[in-house]
Amino acid sequence: MKAFRNKLGDVNAYLFLLPSIIILGLFMVYPVIWSIIASFKNIKPIALKNASLFEIPGAYIGFDNYLSALHNPLFLKAILNTAYFGILFIPLSIFGAVFLAMLVNQKLKGVNFVRTIFFIPYIISIVSGSLIFMFLFNGDSGLINALLLKLGMNGPNWLASTVWAMPIIVLMSFWRNIGYYMLIYLSGLQNIPRDLYEVADVEGATKIQKFRYITWPLLGRISLVVMILLLINSLNVFQEIYIMTGGGPADSTLTVAFLIYNRAFKYYEIGPASAMSYLLFIFVVAITIIQRKLVERRLG
Repeated sequence: MKAFRNKLGDVNAYLFLLPSIIILGLFMVYPVIWSIIASFKNIKPIALKNASLFEIPGAYIGFDNYLSALHNPLFLKAILNTAYFGILFIPLSIFGAVFLAMLVNQKLKGVNFVRTIFFIPYIISIVSGSLIFMFLFNGDSGLINALLLKLGMNGPNWLASTVWAMPIIVLMSFWRNIGYYMLIYLSGLQNIPRDLYEVADVEGATKIQKFRYITWPLLGRISLVVMILLLINSLNVFQEIYIMTGGGPADSTLTVAFLIYNRAFKYYEIGPASAMSYLLFIFVVAITIIQRKLVERRLG
C-alpha cells in the first residue's frame, strides 16, 4: 500500500509538470530541432507558406547553407562588426563596472541611493533606452549637438555616420547594462576579507598596490562570469541595432544577429538563416570554452 502511494505521488508530480513540459517542448525544443533540420534544406518561401506546422519543406542540400554563409561577404562583414562591438563593449563594461563597484562599496551616507541610481538604466527596456539615445544623438535636433553648438562646434550626424554609429550603440548598451555588472562586482568586493587590506595598510601598501595585488586577483572568478556574460551579450546584440540604425549606414552596424533576422524574416531565407544561427552558436560555445580555460589557467 505504501509503495502504491509513493507511485501515485510520483504520477501526480508528473501530472503537475506535464503542462510545463508540453510548453517547453512546443516553444523551445521543437523550434531548435526544426531549425537544425532547416539549416540542411533549401526551403522556398511558397513551400513554407503552404506547409503544416510540423512539416519542414524543401530539398536536402547537405552543408551548402553553411558553406554559402562562410563565403558570404555580408556574413563576414557582420562578424567583423560584431567583433568590433565586443572589442569596445567588453573592456569598457568590465573596467566601468569595477570602478563603480569600488565607488559604491563605501560606508557613506546615501550610498544605497547611489547604487539604485546606477541600477535604474538596467530596468529600462532596450526600446526606451534606444529612443533616449536617438534623441540625444539626433544629428539635427539632438541634445548633444545642441550643447556642442553652444560651445562653437558642429556635431556630426552621429547615427548616420559610419564612424560614430557603432560607438553610440556601444555607449547605449554600456549605459543600460553597467548597473547590473556593477552589482555582480560589488558582491565580489564585499566577500573579500577585510583582514587582507588591514595587513596591506600595516605594510604601507598604496591604494593602487592593494587593487593590483588583492582586489583584482580575488575578483578573478567574478570577472570570468562577467566576461562570459558580456561576450554572449555582444554576440547577440540585436534590438539596439534594429531600433537605432537598422544595420546602417552602409552596413557599418550590421551584426550577425541582425543579419540572421533579415535573412529569416525579411527575405524568408530560412535555410541560410538557420545555418548562420548555428555557426554563431558554435562560435559562442568555442569562445566561451577557450576563454574559461585561459582564465582558469591564469587563476590556477
